[in-house]
Amino acid sequence: MEATESISDSTSSSEEETTSSEIPVDELPVQTKFKTLLPVILMLIFIVVTWATPNVVGRYLSLQEVNPLSPTQISALRYLPAAITLLIVCFISRRTKSLFETLKKKYLHLIIASIILASFVILQMYSVKYTTASVSSFLLNVNPVITFVLSIIILKEKHRWWGSAGVFVAAIGIFFIAVPLEEISQIFVSEYIFGNLLAFLSGAAWAIYSIYLKKFLKDEDFIVTSTWNLTLSAIILTVVMFIVDGWFTFTPSTTDVLLTTFLGIVPTAISFTLWFETIKRIPVQKASVFQFLIPIIATIFAVIFLVGETINWQFGVGAGLILVGLIVTQLS
Repeated sequence: MEATESISDSTSSSEEETTSSEIPVDELPVQTKFKTLLPVILMLIFIVVTWATPNVVGRYLSLQEVNPLSPTQISALRYLPAAITLLIVCFISRRTKSLFETLKKKYLHLIIASIILASFVILQMYSVKYTTASVSSFLLNVNPVITFVLSIIILKEKHRWWGSAGVFVAAIGIFFIAVPLEEISQIFVSEYIFGNLLAFLSGAAWAIYSIYLKKFLKDEDFIVTSTWNLTLSAIILTVVMFIVDGWFTFTPSTTDVLLTTFLGIVPTAISFTLWFETIKRIPVQKASVFQFLIPIIATIFAVIFLVGETINWQFGVGAGLILVGLIVTQLS
């Protein structure tokens, strides 16, 4: 009888755990909800801080006076260490078997996702060559608006009406930060229009990439999937580099190697992997809104490290709107 009760208690406990894990986050008790979301919030904070660096570093590497790197060179040198890093992680964590199983099962989706990802980084690196780091960051990070719309249409994610309002308020905030009112025409003038278009297309590519991951690869191991996506993207980018630029006509400096390795390991290998894990845990529309914080951080980095970038009263207004929009969206 005691054994039967024990088994019954165990089964009941197991059922409670299973039921709890299946309950949507919004329906969990406040304390449980906080514990569930805290790791996600910490991951998102790390992601947005590190993702504020590529535009600034890319602009520095492409505009340095001695032996500037081309956008395709920066992209390839960024993704190669990212791929190598994750391949090593898979080997150490004994995911080698999973690598081949996932490739066999999802090879078509991995190839498509990698092409989208490679397009994203090429467009991003070319955009900062033809426009300012701040405007590039603004246009790239309008992608949460695109993601928000696509998540509703394709993923059927639900939201309350004020969630949409929060997204657009934050988007207006980005505009205030990135584009001085007295220089608003620079978005449309011929000197910047090409770079601005590339930045916007880069943001669209990232939105599509995020939706594609959530739609077709959400059940796969986040490290294994990111490893294949970055490895295949690195191959694509290396081929593109040789077609466009050929072999290096000079030996990259120590600074070039260190900066591109940093871009490969931190904002790419680590943050891309964490991003995939994040959108597996929460709706992609809510995760993507955190990207509105990137222009704030990117502008601060640009002012510190790049010549000609400044901060004025509009930065404060824009930052305030972004924070309000972020809070409203998360509460929705």
